[in-house]
Amino acid sequence: MDDTDSSYTWILLVGVVVFLFVIVVLLCFTKASGERLFYSGEDSIYEEAIVETPALLATLSEDARLSYEQAKSFQARHPPESIPTDITLSQYVSIQEKGVAAFEFEWDMETTSFVSARTEVQFFSGECCVQTNLPLPRNQEVYYWEAKMFEKPTSTIVSVGVATKPYPYWRLPGWNKHSVGYFSHTGNKHFNNPFVGRPYGFTYDEGDVIGVGYRHRTGTVFFTRNGRKLDEACFGLRYNLFPTIGANGPCQIHVNLGQMGFVFVEANVKKWGLAPAQGSLAPPPAYGYEAGSLLLERGRTGETSHLLGEGDRGAERAGDIPSIIEPSNTTDDTDDSDDNTPLIQHVRSANNNNYASIPIPSRRREGAPTCSPPSYSTFPRLSLLMGRANSSSDQEEFERNQRAHLV
Repeated sequence: MDDTDSSYTWILLVGVVVFLFVIVVLLCFTKASGERLFYSGEDSIYEEAIVETPALLATLSEDARLSYEQAKSFQARHPPESIPTDITLSQYVSIQEKGVAAFEFEWDMETTSFVSARTEVQFFSGECCVQTNLPLPRNQEVYYWEAKMFEKPTSTIVSVGVATKPYPYWRLPGWNKHSVGYFSHTGNKHFNNPFVGRPYGFTYDEGDVIGVGYRHRTGTVFFTRNGRKLDEACFGLRYNLFPTIGANGPCQIHVNLGQMGFVFVEANVKKWGLAPAQGSLAPPPAYGYEAGSLLLERGRTGETSHLLGEGDRGAERAGDIPSIIEPSNTTDDTDDSDDNTPLIQHVRSANNNNYASIPIPSRRREGAPTCSPPSYSTFPRLSLLMGRANSSSDQEEFERNQRAHLV
């Protein structure tokens, strides 16, 4: 009996130990896991790069050493939390309304870089980098973006990665604290280290697509190359990180923040883009659409619904916008007494029921002469001659001369 109780006790203890071990593993691993349970010292953010030695400084050229010293001084004066980088309420609303269009790369006037169409980055000469205006969000498990080497000479070095802000604009990502970069000419990764990179992946050149993923719960950064995922590059990056691209020569890079499909298929399936491609902001009304406008509806009061007559000049073809018709020079003695006909009318397009907002002169009223008299006539008006004409022969002679002049 005692042996049976002791065996049950051992089974219970083993079960409790196994249960506790499973709980610890589940707590340590993320649900997107595949990451290591414990961070090694070489990858931890808390090991602030390798210690400087005269031998390492000697590996740098004079310009590189001066740039390194200036960057160290810059980051000492401007640590990562020296300026607010959290997404504010207004920026969050902008992301909801615009979607991924709220993100864009910013370029500094002091650098030899230029940004067009929000995500098309062009470098010209010298070492510099550009960053986005907003950090990577923290609403979902993973955020991902890609950079395509649209134009890249083999002599140009490109680094794609993430960094904190403010970051020295004359340095490539990975060369300074709180940054990591994947370099094109060696395929190495640089993590807080300007001296020596660690072997990581293949080199990349013009036409290649480099992707960057970030898991904010563990501070993990990983890269992809042409749609194939590489190992985790680093762990423990807890600050607000900004997508960062740097180069030391002429090149052009097009960035996909989620406005189109990714080369990395998993990012498409799990929707790892920085924001939805389309926001909730309603599009602007169609150009030329007037329905529901009280002002324009009021302006049409009393207008006629007929189209231009066949005899009017300037009749438009089907589908064309009606043009302004030349005003007639027709005048008669009754013009001043008739004010009921509107001076401006609207016409309908031949293939559209909407009114075109183009003013045209009113049609001639019934009784007007079919041919307009000349602008400057040597003949007096008929109404004046009628008082002077004392015989029918004088009136007939006047009308005969007028018809001959018109012909």
